[in-house]
Amino acid sequence: MTPDETQSPTGQPPCYFFLSHAHPPTVDRTAELDYYERAVFEDLARVVGELPRERPHWRTGMFRPCGDPSTRSAAGIERALATVAVFVALRSESYDTDEVAAAERSVFLRQPATLHSRLPGQRLLPVLWEVTPGAAGRAAVTPIPDVPQYAETGLIALSRRRGERDAYERVLAYLGDSIVELAEGRGGPPGTHWPPPRPREARPAFVVATLAAPAVPDPVDSVQAAASSEHPDRLRAVAAQVAGGVNRARFDVQLVELSAGYDQLGRRPAVLLVEERAWVDAETGADLRHLLDGLPAWVQPLIVPAGDEPVRAPEEGGRGIRQARPVARPRIMAAADDPLTVIAAAIGRAVRHFDDEHLVERRYPPRPRSNSHPEE
Repeated sequence: MTPDETQSPTGQPPCYFFLSHAHPPTVDRTAELDYYERAVFEDLARVVGELPRERPHWRTGMFRPCGDPSTRSAAGIERALATVAVFVALRSESYDTDEVAAAERSVFLRQPATLHSRLPGQRLLPVLWEVTPGAAGRAAVTPIPDVPQYAETGLIALSRRRGERDAYERVLAYLGDSIVELAEGRGGPPGTHWPPPRPREARPAFVVATLAAPAVPDPVDSVQAAASSEHPDRLRAVAAQVAGGVNRARFDVQLVELSAGYDQLGRRPAVLLVEERAWVDAETGADLRHLLDGLPAWVQPLIVPAGDEPVRAPEEGGRGIRQARPVARPRIMAAADDPLTVIAAAIGRAVRHFDDEHLVERRYPPRPRSNSHPEE
């Protein structure tokens, strides 16, 4: 019995390949950020599926979509990475600093040495996804002979150009052959060496600030006491949701409590989460409105009600907050009261206002929409 035929740790047959790519952050579940990566995955899965294979019972490939935070989906991806035969990485400008991609590779490299006929480090297949400045981005990609367009433009450009369809298919054919040979232990490992991780650059902060309501003195009954104790937990849960929607490739997230004496609010883009009892309290609410009047537009307030009521912006409750300029609503919306949509809009407004004031150039690559499925 060969190592490839032994029982996998998950009890399921492995995939021939897993396609790893950078994941732009989003909390908007309707925005498809991985259209081109997904399209290439489906084309590559088709090519591998059409090749003669010694293990046709194996799944062809696996792909992690962007913006899918479900626990069930994440668990399925982790199980696949624990047994997948070949790790195909779409090397882009942001790939080496992407936390999701780094975690995927780490799980893959922890596979037992006896699971496949080659060690995990010999089953890495890095692909030139986009051409990046300098030579560093090309040092760790698989060379593909007889397709000069691949080295000149990268795979994403070939996939988008109708006139380069022949070159695109030749790249896919080469990658498909390489995947099957590596997975089945034939031929030599690819002549590529994965570069060491680059030192992490210092990133500016995005502040997620919370303001809790004043403690209720001596609650009369246990129901009031329980309701009072739940508010900080709800505030922390929403703060974690906001932190999860911030672009970690650009910002480090700082979680702060204004009640702890934090006095730096307004220096960096921020979302200020205010417990509703603090907002409606006569004294605290007046102080809070005075504070907001003196803060720049890149500090975006959100009201956090008790219980299961949705998070909302203050203006939606009839209490106006002065804005420096009109702000457009997000282009893609799920529902007006969807909490993730409200959070995404607040983060987007904070970053846009800060960038507009500080003249930071931003890139918004167009991303079409698709109803394709993540697994073949």
